[in-house]
Amino acid sequence: MSQENLESFQRGMDAWNRGDLDAWLEWLHPEVEWHPSAALVEGGAYHGHEGSRRFWNDIVGAFDELAADYEEIRDLGDGAVLGLGRLHGRSRQGFPIDLEYALLVRFRDGLAVWGRSWFTHAEALEAVAAGE
Repeated sequence: MSQENLESFQRGMDAWNRGDLDAWLEWLHPEVEWHPSAALVEGGAYHGHEGSRRFWNDIVGAFDELAADYEEIRDLGDGAVLGLGRLHGRSRQGFPIDLEYALLVRFRDGLAVWGRSWFTHAEALEAVAAGE
């Protein structure tokens, strides 16, 4: 199962990076819950496919380009995968984006059912060590 989750993580990230909303939504469990780092400031989360579509539109609407590249992808067991990498792109206003990024995804039945992101690897590793 762990290899399947690693491959699924990569499929989801590939769909995101190529801007394929339909493929990205197919990667998500219908009961998915997202906790993106940007929304955590406001205490927000996105739920289900409809919430995930709203998340996609919120992000795509703010950027001309946005992609995540993962230098390291770890199988944490129990259906959890952690990607450590960088987020890069350009905002609609032309500002470049290049920052550390981490994404933790939990899988059920081969689909992403829960996710949380951080803007530093250290914060992600600390949260994982604390059992998030």
